[in-house]
Amino acid sequence: MADPIDGTFNLEVDDKFMNARLSISPAKNGGREVTEKTVREAMALNGIRYGVDEVALQEAFTNGGMSVLLAKGDPPVDGRNGYLVYHFERKSGAQMKADEFGNVDFRDLGLIQNIEQDTVIADIFPETPGSAGRDIRGIEIPQYPGKPAKLAVGNGVALSEDGQHLTAAIQGNLRWNKDHFVVDKEIVVSDIDLSVGNIDFIGDVIIKGNVNEGFIVRSGGNVTIAGNVTSATIEADGNITAKLGFVSSKITAGGDISVNFGENSEITAEGSIKAQSFVGCTVKCNGPLTVQGGKAVIVGGKYTCLSDIEVNYLGSDAYVRTMVVLGNVAILAEELQELKKQLKNYETQLNQLEMVCATLQQQKKAAPLTPEREEMLKRSIKAKFGHMGLIKETNERIADIEHEIENTNDLCVKVKRAAFPGVTVRINNAQHVIAQKTGACTIKMNENKDVVVR
Repeated sequence: MADPIDGTFNLEVDDKFMNARLSISPAKNGGREVTEKTVREAMALNGIRYGVDEVALQEAFTNGGMSVLLAKGDPPVDGRNGYLVYHFERKSGAQMKADEFGNVDFRDLGLIQNIEQDTVIADIFPETPGSAGRDIRGIEIPQYPGKPAKLAVGNGVALSEDGQHLTAAIQGNLRWNKDHFVVDKEIVVSDIDLSVGNIDFIGDVIIKGNVNEGFIVRSGGNVTIAGNVTSATIEADGNITAKLGFVSSKITAGGDISVNFGENSEITAEGSIKAQSFVGCTVKCNGPLTVQGGKAVIVGGKYTCLSDIEVNYLGSDAYVRTMVVLGNVAILAEELQELKKQLKNYETQLNQLEMVCATLQQQKKAAPLTPEREEMLKRSIKAKFGHMGLIKETNERIADIEHEIENTNDLCVKVKRAAFPGVTVRINNAQHVIAQKTGACTIKMNENKDVVVR
């Protein structure tokens, strides 16, 4: 008869005390079996007191020597580092875009990215602390907490009060600068050419050189130009200042315009205009038009001003045709003429719509209309009431203008040196054609509402 063999067990603990495995070999030939007490004594001897799987312990006695995971510790969970989620592309330099046909406008390089104040640039997600672990001995294992997001708050950028966002502190141009965004209050460039492209900017634009042919500069603020503007377009909600001149260009300002000279250009300002000379220009301004310094000449073109004009020379020895229009009435008269044309068109269209409505309604009384004609009737009625509203608005505006035209303004053209034949001066509804050269004079409306030279 074979000798009895006692049961044995093997308890394996990893060197980090994160898990323990147990295997039990049963006794043979009547030997002594391994008891749970013996195993638990061994567990206590090895310090195993956390993460014990009681079910696995019981399975070890029935698995016939197969190893089971007796205990398992909890590994630490490291914290997550803070991070930023940007709402804008982090790119610098030109970003040309193609249209739906694949065409690229090389004058639009996409260098400007307008942003309004308080716009969120990035969301900031904070770091997390993580959680500690515990080994099978019950000893805590520390975690590595996350690190805060790396923040570089550039000029014109602000951290929100709750620390959760980067926002634009000002309105301007959002620009990526190496590793962070900045917001520029103004744009400064050397020249407007193919290296810069067109500019459409919410703030001020400073141009240290020239604006070249075919380019467009739009600004929600002021535009300052050190050089010439040649065959280009400048639009600003604020003021436009040019050290040199406008040549064959279109210039529009919501404020004042100051320029050395203008040649064959269309120049419009809600405020005043100052220059040293204008040749062949179309000029409009609500404030004074002052031409002084240098030759201080206005010659050729049309100059419309809602205030006074001051100039040294009006016209030239060559008798170049020059038109000067003063006063709101003159401008309103032009608007009035256009409104009356519109009114006539509206009334003609209304008559046609009324005829269509009347015809369709008569047919509807006789028999139901087809869906197409029913829809035509609905559209015609809607259009009729729309035209009635337009006619009402137009008539009201015409009445306002006619009332204003009844009043005259004490406006004048002050000529400091000479006025020449070829010049026509219109003030409100009256005008005077200069027939001979005159010296220094003032052209204004007398008590009889005639334009006279004095």
